[in-house]
Amino acid sequence: MKRFDIAVIGGGAAGFAAAISAGRTDKDISVCIIERLPRTGKKILATGNGRCNLSNADISADRYHGSCTKLLSVTEAFSVTDFFESLGVICDDDGYGRIYPRCRSAASVLDALRLESAKLGIEEICGFEAVRTERKSFSGNMLFEVNSADRTITAKRVILAGGGISQSALGSNGSLLVLCQKNGVRTADPYPALVPLSTVPSLVKPLKGQRADANVMFCANGNVIASRRGEVQFTDGLISGICVFDLSYLYEQYRFDSELRLDLLPEMSMKNVTELLKKVRTIRSETSPEDYLSGIFTRPLGAYILKRAVKKIPSVVGSLDDMKINDIAETIKSLTFPITGTAGAERSQVTGGGIIADEITDTFELKKIPGMSACGEMLDIFGDCGGFNLDFAFSSGAIAGKNAAMRVGI
Repeated sequence: MKRFDIAVIGGGAAGFAAAISAGRTDKDISVCIIERLPRTGKKILATGNGRCNLSNADISADRYHGSCTKLLSVTEAFSVTDFFESLGVICDDDGYGRIYPRCRSAASVLDALRLESAKLGIEEICGFEAVRTERKSFSGNMLFEVNSADRTITAKRVILAGGGISQSALGSNGSLLVLCQKNGVRTADPYPALVPLSTVPSLVKPLKGQRADANVMFCANGNVIASRRGEVQFTDGLISGICVFDLSYLYEQYRFDSELRLDLLPEMSMKNVTELLKKVRTIRSETSPEDYLSGIFTRPLGAYILKRAVKKIPSVVGSLDDMKINDIAETIKSLTFPITGTAGAERSQVTGGGIIADEITDTFELKKIPGMSACGEMLDIFGDCGGFNLDFAFSSGAIAGKNAAMRVGI
């Protein structure tokens, strides 16, 4: 049975930041990272399509969701770029606010974290799935006993950094949230966020592989709840793209009678779209209707719009009357897809839900379990696409690790 001052459960972004911060705060303490997979950092390698979008130039509370957004007032003072520069990783802005390592390599980020961990003497214990934690007295000292199926580790303090339910193959499977619940810690039910949305398969089958710039509106009960502008992607039964991911969490709140409305020419008013369609009708009057909109959209998307808008399509474009032109314009400005669900946790980038704000202090310690902290995706908070989630993972982990190290002797 190994004994440490601090045991960090979870070898991802938050876990590495917590362990390194603890080791830097007090170089005399012993720290370990416990990881259920055979190797740490697997999810880090997958972030940003392998380029690792670490942060964003505009970290603001309105880009986050969940009860723990109040903790952003604590994490805002921590600079992820400064942290990585201290590890020898230079970062830059891609021109859209997204911050990456300059080399655009997630592997370089993980290497830097591992090098610093080794320098600080932090031990990695892999293939260890924590199934139970208890606080017990050992020779008069209160310690946490962390158990797997066949091993036990003890520590003065424990930091939970095991993530949520998203992409379990990359490390997190939600088991630590269950462990928290068993210890009386209240959590909001976890659900997939930043995830493709599913719709009626027959509606998107003709669009498989197509992409379109649009203003995407999430609607419920006929009302627009929120909108995002960006590139929409269509696949088998699914609608995706960053703008869709950023709206996907709303399905958990509204579910029934929800839909996506796509404005495929958001820079133009309805009047201007109608005028454009009439102009093109004149230019392509003798053309097949399938080619009517091919100068505005891709040919498959243009043909799809026409079929959604017009019940009886004439043989040539010039035969489209003004009423049909108005119907086509309305379809372009409001192409609607009912939402039937999400692509699930395995396809989601991050988890919504988790430990609620009332259960945690501003030092990231659990109120009901003194000596145990939680950070990153364990908490009821997630951000939009664009580096917001990794920023919170690194910053919350670093602050949790620093505070745990300062209280090891308490």
